[in-house]
Amino acid sequence: MKPTHTVIIGGGPAGATAAEMIARGGGRVTVFEEKIGWEKPCGGGLTHKALQRYPFLLPAAGEGKRVQEVEFLAGHDASLRFRLRQPLAIYSRRNLNGLLLCRAQSAGAEVAEDRVLDFRRSGSGWELRGRRGTYRADYLILAAGARTRLRSLLTQDFGPGDFMLTFGYYVPGHDDLLRAQFFEKFEGYVWAFPRPDHLSVGICGKVGEDSMAGLRERLHRFMFRFGYSLERATVYSHLLPALSVDTWSTLRLGGPGWALAGDAGGLVDPVTGEGIYYAMRSGELLAESLLEGAPELYPARVLEEFGKALALEARLARTFYYGEYIGGAVPKRLVEFGARSQRCLAVIQDMFEGSQSYLGMAAKLHLGLATALWAIGGGPLRQMPRAVPEGPGDDVPSGWKKSHAH
Repeated sequence: MKPTHTVIIGGGPAGATAAEMIARGGGRVTVFEEKIGWEKPCGGGLTHKALQRYPFLLPAAGEGKRVQEVEFLAGHDASLRFRLRQPLAIYSRRNLNGLLLCRAQSAGAEVAEDRVLDFRRSGSGWELRGRRGTYRADYLILAAGARTRLRSLLTQDFGPGDFMLTFGYYVPGHDDLLRAQFFEKFEGYVWAFPRPDHLSVGICGKVGEDSMAGLRERLHRFMFRFGYSLERATVYSHLLPALSVDTWSTLRLGGPGWALAGDAGGLVDPVTGEGIYYAMRSGELLAESLLEGAPELYPARVLEEFGKALALEARLARTFYYGEYIGGAVPKRLVEFGARSQRCLAVIQDMFEGSQSYLGMAAKLHLGLATALWAIGGGPLRQMPRAVPEGPGDDVPSGWKKSHAH
């Protein structure tokens, strides 16, 4: 049955996208968002996959910054610098969320600046209690992020093993280079994402992987190495979803009269951390199901389109961060192979552009191994060049970059 009034708690990418589509389809929808125009502690990157599906997110000027230059670092000494075939658009989340909410309002959605404190079933619908009043609706969408305590009112809450801890800074300045560094035997990475008027420089690590002090130390070493200043920088910290294998096996995205979208449903790539595309797409799939009068189809549609792949990547994430590929750590091998093999470099470009999952990446690397080894030297692994020359007289092979502070 098609709902007559849908309430969405959370005005981020998932909630705003669902609201816009429901409104454009003639439905009545209200979005509750207490923090209109708030900044979220993440990179804010929109991959080519997202930009293809939502071309309005790559504006001619203004809200987003186009980035094509990437430096991919692994371990202590391996570095690869390359150009993406298709640009990323990196947004301040304040601007992105504002853009999407404005689109929802223009389509006819109502946006209420209130914080929902509680809700309960009332007949066949819902009664919501906010700071500013009480509200009613006949369908409820929770899109208020993975940490919202309201989630436990609908289904089992996430556990500590379902999160990554982030710590970082908003750094004043301008840059055109995106950096990402992976470490050996560490489930997480450091990033430096250039935004239109500042940089987001941060680190994430699986909860329990390292202490906050340990994350801070890793990040500060990275910032010192590349000259990112702490002067006038604003600190942030946050928990981001990275669901465990067990949680994926029991995940519920909907029930009678309700559904979860975006981070509230844990719909984030457990290897790369990409979440904005999955948030928007889940909002879109949910809106389509509601407008068809069949909201019960939503969980299966998510599962078929990308949920199964994300669940499988949760199984493979530990392998990516801790496993070895032909005798070396997986991220480091990617850098080394990518520096000498166009086929392997294409796989890395796919990963950063959002068109390649870790599963597909691993398959392509195995299929292209013979070609890559031939490009590297045509022989045993011991003939692979080192990532950084040891002395000033050493030659630097084509494609390698010697990292240094600047």
